[in-house]
Amino acid sequence: CTNLRHLLHATLGCSLELPITSLKRFPTPMRPLLAPPCRPGLARPRAGLTLIELMVTLAVVVVMTAMAVPSMGDFLENHQVAAVKSSLSTAVALARSEAVKRGQSVILQAIGDGPDGNEYVNGWEVVVDEDGYGSAGNGELRVRRVAQVQDKLRSGGPRSLAFLPSGALSVPAAQVFTLCRQSGSTA
Repeated sequence: CTNLRHLLHATLGCSLELPITSLKRFPTPMRPLLAPPCRPGLARPRAGLTLIELMVTLAVVVVMTAMAVPSMGDFLENHQVAAVKSSLSTAVALARSEAVKRGQSVILQAIGDGPDGNEYVNGWEVVVDEDGYGSAGNGELRVRRVAQVQDKLRSGGPRSLAFLPSGALSVPAAQVFTLCRQSGSTA
């Protein structure tokens, strides 16, 4: 009874007095349980929002959005760098494994002629070097082709990377690939 009384008082601002009767005996005329009218000193809370509350809420939302938009752009650019890095490293691993599996040289090469420092701007392809000349000819098997225009990224490195049938690089020196934003930052 006290919990119901506190609940009604908290929500309606009214108090409810119920007679305690025995469970064995019921009052003959059943009266509906209605809350007595509120006391004059307690006012009911109003439902809804005022115009000032709505304006303050809207201002907070605008400020939070203005702070989130620039960082969202950075997040998307970082995600794009990570996705291209993953795709390029997958292509290198594929070229090496295809060379070992087929027992032939396999070449990872840039598609098209990108400028120096941005050779892989148009994408790359993994080609089986069937004729053994060390370059990808027109009639040779393309294992995978990743053609994508990366206008906001710079991806550079050697124009072609060849793997021998043993899985080793055809050039003994280390090969360096650079992948960064067009502005030059890497993160």
